[in-house]
Amino acid sequence: MPREALAIHLSIPLDERVTLPKSFCQRLEWLTGNEVEAWLYLIEPGRYRLLSDKEAETDPQLDPIRARILHENQFIRGQPSQATPARIAVDAARLTPITIDLHKGSWRLSFRAELASLAPADCNPRTLSMLMPDGFLEIWYTDVLRKFLDSPWRAHQR
Repeated sequence: MPREALAIHLSIPLDERVTLPKSFCQRLEWLTGNEVEAWLYLIEPGRYRLLSDKEAETDPQLDPIRARILHENQFIRGQPSQATPARIAVDAARLTPITIDLHKGSWRLSFRAELASLAPADCNPRTLSMLMPDGFLEIWYTDVLRKFLDSPWRAHQR
């Protein structure tokens, strides 16, 4: 009986268009049509979660960030001497709008250079691994995943 891999490893091609594994895409019922607007949520450095617009919109922590990104021109500027606390200001970097398109029967997303600029300093920003924990497709820099694999497996159990 053939089995599907639960982790896929790949390199980012020169055109920065990453093909998502078909077996994972089949589990994402929101991938329909020819083009889908979605979000990459930075869970922690080197680990992203792919979310539909609806998933980001209905999450109480992500929706305010999503709204700020979508409606940034509607916000009133504050005083020059006042600043949003850093832990709140960085939230905009945690959620990145992306487009996923259907190309020759496969779903692809653009893993742009600005995402690689947030890669941890000690990892290769051109190698990725994809997993599907908790029913969400996650994209990890392979070197970040490797660090978790290097520690004893029982240390990561819930």
